[in-house]
Amino acid sequence: MREYLTLAQLRSYSFAKIQRLQNLRFKATCSYLLPQVPFYKHLFQAYNIDQYKLHTPEDWKKLGLPLIKKATYLERPKEFVVTPDVKNIFQNHLRYLIRQDEYQTAAALLLAFDKKERLKNYYSPKMLVFSGGTESGNPVPVLLTAQQKFDTLMSVLRMIGQMALGTMQPEKTTGMNLFPYAPHLGWHAVHHALDINADLNLCTAAGGAISTERLVQIADKTKPNIICGMSEYLRNRFLPLAIQKKITLPEQVLFVNGAQKMHEPEREKISQLAGKIGVKDAIVLDLYGASELKEALLPECQPGSGFHHVAPLSTIIRTVEAEHATKEFIDEWNFVEGKGYAASWNIDGGGTLLAGYLLGDHYEKVVNERCAHCSLNVVRIYNINRIREVEAQLKLTGVVEEKIKGTRVNLAAYRETALAIPEVKEAQVVLQRKKAQLELKYVSDKPAIARQKLTKAFAAAEMKPKLIFTTLDKIQGKKIKLEAIRIE
Repeated sequence: MREYLTLAQLRSYSFAKIQRLQNLRFKATCSYLLPQVPFYKHLFQAYNIDQYKLHTPEDWKKLGLPLIKKATYLERPKEFVVTPDVKNIFQNHLRYLIRQDEYQTAAALLLAFDKKERLKNYYSPKMLVFSGGTESGNPVPVLLTAQQKFDTLMSVLRMIGQMALGTMQPEKTTGMNLFPYAPHLGWHAVHHALDINADLNLCTAAGGAISTERLVQIADKTKPNIICGMSEYLRNRFLPLAIQKKITLPEQVLFVNGAQKMHEPEREKISQLAGKIGVKDAIVLDLYGASELKEALLPECQPGSGFHHVAPLSTIIRTVEAEHATKEFIDEWNFVEGKGYAASWNIDGGGTLLAGYLLGDHYEKVVNERCAHCSLNVVRIYNINRIREVEAQLKLTGVVEEKIKGTRVNLAAYRETALAIPEVKEAQVVLQRKKAQLELKYVSDKPAIARQKLTKAFAAAEMKPKLIFTTLDKIQGKKIKLEAIRIE
């Protein structure tokens, strides 16, 4: 069955043809997979939905279905995993294939000797990945199946590598992974991408796995010409230390940023710093992804070319405007073209399925036209931002998230953790953006005991807050309502 489109197909297929393929998969997913997902089974029953009438994402809106908040998903992620009825799995999978006109694949399954193994690969979870690291507060977990990991994701990573390496002409490629090692989509995606596309994968990792000094020493010995990591780490730690140690890198190096937004001045800064260690041609590309999008990683083909949706058969991405929200849902919303909040529908088979899910990102510009650089007929997205306003984030997603030094932090979860401690009467979370510092101000009649318990509560957090004892009058000031979360 077609799980992805090749670069040649993405160049030759029209936008209308790609959308038709997406809609076929959407129709089949809604008909035969979502009813096997506990959350959506109950949602369809609550809204009296006939799943066979869902043919396109527009039908999601027409039939009155809501968008799902991130907080709703984080409360019970297990309820969003496809849980097939083992007794009827073969018949349902055949119907699922036929619903999307995959008659040849259906016939092949009927004649196959390894039916059980094929169905196991398609439905059984194989790998758990997160977005946002493993900081305090729930990261976003998503389960990939063997089919999604070994077939779709690897094929998409191969295409991304071909796009990125199209900007270079090296005799030999050596790749270095500077993402922190964790069950984070960023590290795993880069590791596999280098395995597939580079002649030599150094199999490195930053963070606590290998010190920056050691990574610089490895770079000096091996001369990597593909370096992947977060812009903040490259600019503030790795490249400055490489300059200090007076190492040299090849004249042409491809730098790939991911996991955090990179502004144009940051792209230029990486080039400038790289120039001080012998890099005459620094190609700095950006990549966008989220665990909820699963295999749909969106790369640039050239600096500033926009994020290319090269895996349209994995996830449908649309822009919406939200008009009203309840505790669990965005119950009044509309599709908008060109810009808006990102909503997604997974159409990639088993594992975690998120349909009508509000990502929590805002796209400033979305275009549907052939890329002038790589000639791909794919959706391209520009200027992706998190929802910044605290009240807006709480209303639309149910959580308040920010990135600090590349780690996505759930600020609301920090406060909830603090308030769960009996000795803490009140708490305020303050993010100092410029200092990249997180503060937790707490009110307590037993401050020493409260501090001890808070320290223990956040001991395993990647981003440990600075604990500040205070009084209610100080954190509330003259305001009637306490500002529970502040971003400065």
